[in-house]
Amino acid sequence: MTSQTGDKGFTLMELLVVIGIIIVIAAAVLTVIPGMRQKTQEKATKAFMERLDVALEQYYSDNRSYPSGDITNVKTALWPSDPTSKQYIEFDDNEINGDGIVDYWGNPFVYATPGIQNTGSYDLYSDGADGATASNGGDADDINNWSR
Repeated sequence: MTSQTGDKGFTLMELLVVIGIIIVIAAAVLTVIPGMRQKTQEKATKAFMERLDVALEQYYSDNRSYPSGDITNVKTALWPSDPTSKQYIEFDDNEINGDGIVDYWGNPFVYATPGIQNTGSYDLYSDGADGATASNGGDADDINNWSR
């Protein structure tokens, strides 16, 4: 039988080991979170672009042409202010900014018809996280409707 002296608690060494483990876990989590946010915005922008593609194809099916002009004209064509006109898409507040349609980084989508890449229809792309493109939607972080 062993006798106990009544001293209860943790030693300094045990506390330092636990604090070290907590620091390592916190560092691992904090380095992953920014990448997760980037991936989430990228996936949300791709999903939104697919919704826009469906709406544009429905518009084409009804009108036998795609909306002409820039992204402002696309917004007006797909989401008319006249309540008697057909609405092809419903936008969330974070998907529009003034007259434009924006991605999940807040950058406006770029739309062109006829497209340079899709000559028979239209080009639609997001400039991605950096909000800039050097190659009309072909940069590594750009999200477009021709390379999916």
